[in-house]
Amino acid sequence: MAVQDRALMDEAYKWSIEAMYETDEAWEKEYLAVRSILQDDPFVDFRGHLADGAERVSQFLKVNLEVTERLQRLHVYAHMKADQDTRVASAQSMNSRASTLFAQYGERVSFFIPEMLALPEETWAAFLADERLADERHALDDLRRQKAHTLSAETEGVLASLSDALSGPGQAFRQFSNADFDFGSFEVDGTVYPVSEGSYGVYMRNKDRRVRHEAYAKLFDTYMAHKNGIATLYAANVKRNVTMAHVRGFASARHASLHRNNIPVSVYDSLIEGVHRGLSHLHRYTDLRARVLGLEKMAHYDRTVSLAEADLSGYDYEKGFAMIRAGLAPLGEEYQEILERAKTERWVDVYENKGKRSGAYSTGFYGTRPYILMNYQDDYNSVSTLAHELGHSVHTYLSSRHQLPQYSDYSIFLAEIASTVNETLLVNHLLRETSDPQVKAALLDQQIETIMGTIFRQTQFAEYEQKAHQAVESGEALTHESLSKLFGELAQQYYGPRYDLDERAAYEWARIPHFYNEFYVFQYATGLSAALVFADRMLKREPGAVDAYLGFLKSGSSAYPLDVLKRAGLDMTDPSIVQRAMEIFGGLVGELEGALEASKVL
Repeated sequence: MAVQDRALMDEAYKWSIEAMYETDEAWEKEYLAVRSILQDDPFVDFRGHLADGAERVSQFLKVNLEVTERLQRLHVYAHMKADQDTRVASAQSMNSRASTLFAQYGERVSFFIPEMLALPEETWAAFLADERLADERHALDDLRRQKAHTLSAETEGVLASLSDALSGPGQAFRQFSNADFDFGSFEVDGTVYPVSEGSYGVYMRNKDRRVRHEAYAKLFDTYMAHKNGIATLYAANVKRNVTMAHVRGFASARHASLHRNNIPVSVYDSLIEGVHRGLSHLHRYTDLRARVLGLEKMAHYDRTVSLAEADLSGYDYEKGFAMIRAGLAPLGEEYQEILERAKTERWVDVYENKGKRSGAYSTGFYGTRPYILMNYQDDYNSVSTLAHELGHSVHTYLSSRHQLPQYSDYSIFLAEIASTVNETLLVNHLLRETSDPQVKAALLDQQIETIMGTIFRQTQFAEYEQKAHQAVESGEALTHESLSKLFGELAQQYYGPRYDLDERAAYEWARIPHFYNEFYVFQYATGLSAALVFADRMLKREPGAVDAYLGFLKSGSSAYPLDVLKRAGLDMTDPSIVQRAMEIFGGLVGELEGALEASKVL
């Protein structure tokens, strides 16, 4: 499909951005009004007076809500305008000005958290018992949790001033990997292949093993050539995390990181324990992959090349949307009605146009419709991506309509569950609908790769992070040798005896940017585990499963993330949830083996 100018595209396939502001001029008028409000500082009378009583705090929160709703609407419209055509200078300017306005707002309200945390316990107790703050009780309790780990105002000021300097290791790593490293190129059968982090994933799916090996060697050899420097950066990052946790009175860096979302370390431990109990399923898959590829052992660069080929194209947007609706039928009539709204109200900006941002995302907040940016390509990947983003959008829609504005968002710990439930239900629908073993094998291979990359791989990363931090907390030094030994041992444990761990694979830790955002990646694994179990219960038509899941989607952040899941019947501190996800993965591997045999691949 040729890339068109946006002005020539059918309005039915563009998002209804005019539902927020009819014109850019209307946005500009609102921007000037909100800027004037911030210049006058609507919060000045509250500064230094939050201890006056619950009424004072309640008034501040009401003013804050009114201002933030107007700011968010300005920002959502501006960034959507900027993304739909990045060539339009006026839209980029709008987006920049909206961000600047948010920064000004942040400065105006920066007094609130320190002033609240400085209040004595008896004042907090009075606030939490006061009916005038009843709607804010959970939010205030969440803020109060920070009190035990908040230092004096003077010390907090010093730490804030050091934040940019303390983020130096991560910034330096990103600069090296994105700007300074030259990964070179290689040649196979007269074709030259330039290597980058972006192209590497494409090469790893190339059927020619020589292409995969050469790309792998070029990329990993570059990181290994800088192993001392990267190890020094990562060690400094870990030391920062450990030191800051100690300064704030946490038992460990892991406790400090998980405290942000009130996640106990038992959830982290249960994830690792549950995955360990399911490693036999991954070992079976590694063995299957080696057999299909005709290898004695599976190398690192053999992990993601497709095991099955099938034509998964020919799904235009109308057909793709109908497939999604059929696949999501187990979610019931209410969910179907929302999908219909998404179509008729034009939540989705469907096709690529000249200058449009790449990729896909869901955006919006309680004061707008949910919106989805796509670059739809009429293939199964596009259908699956649309189902994924609709999961986010319906989650936002239901949370916004069943919660107060302050609880209409949801934490990152929960964010990927709804999207992956949709993907899982969609692929299960397609597997039921097709009798072609090649199509079945291709669909199963994709789903297995997703689970392998999201649950197993991210848990391996999470375990690596935990052990690296524990080493520093025990007084040990981190070197490229110790980090590679640790990473390599885990990789061999996870992928099993038919995984060929070479020196390069043991150095993969050196290229993972997420390691500079400590104890983050485990949430990908817990999210997909929860999604698989939710979908499994609904597909089996367990009594109350659909209502429990819809209740989860409607909960927003009205309770702590673990409590939201517990209300829906998932206790993520219990390893059995992850174990069930492992069993589902094992079942898929068995189905893939059968489909490959039926299609004469095995």
